[in-house]
Amino acid sequence: MNRWDILLKLAKVLLAGLLVVMLAGLIRGSAWNPDFAVLKANVEAELDLSCMRQGDEQLLRRLYGLNAGELKHWVLYTARDNMDVEELLLVEAAEEGQVSQIRQAVEKRAETQKNNFEGYGPEQLKLIEKYVLWESDPYLLFVISENAEAAKSAFVKGLYE
Repeated sequence: MNRWDILLKLAKVLLAGLLVVMLAGLIRGSAWNPDFAVLKANVEAELDLSCMRQGDEQLLRRLYGLNAGELKHWVLYTARDNMDVEELLLVEAAEEGQVSQIRQAVEKRAETQKNNFEGYGPEQLKLIEKYVLWESDPYLLFVISENAEAAKSAFVKGLYE
């Protein structure tokens, strides 16, 4: 065996090793079929749900114009008091491309809330303006809360666990 053969074999082994490392990183670093229940639990753990109530299908339709039967999974919490603005919507879309429609509905809801509190609810308006909207198809998270960033972090962590 000459020197070139040895170098060629060494290069092949190094390239194969590099390919394995890159593939492992790609798989580990991408959302890989996360469990909705785990995402929900992660997000709920970061929020004070005692001042919120869980919404039903009618409330989902009224606030967002979304039909619960067209979503794979979802959970909605809204403020118990009309003068509070805390809100959580976590959705797993049933179909590819549906997340963009859900995003539009959420953005419309956020704009409606801004309009509702503009002029007389400065603290609420400040909280609404700092809302978190995060998507990773087929999932979408919308949070209005003091702990919105922590909820987002828990959501993202759950996607990649």
